[in-house]
Amino acid sequence: MATKANDPFEAELAAWNHAFSELELPWRWDAPTFRFLQSIAADQDLVGTYVERNQAHLLRAYEKAFLRDLVISARDRYRESHAAA
Repeated sequence: MATKANDPFEAELAAWNHAFSELELPWRWDAPTFRFLQSIAADQDLVGTYVERNQAHLLRAYEKAFLRDLVISARDRYRESHAAA
């Protein structure tokens, strides 16, 4: 049985949630939410799909691509720092 430390799904979910935390976004994806988003959107559009469905009010102030790129950058920084560790 895989542990959270070596389970790719859990590691990826942790990276997304860390990005939200780093950016002080009040979002937290649980496993079912993450699986659902993966089933309906490509990796690069998970955030955009989430925002459209759950945080649509943000699209009045921010472009979807801006939010997506911001979160993906934070997620990638987290991945890089944990890959080096």
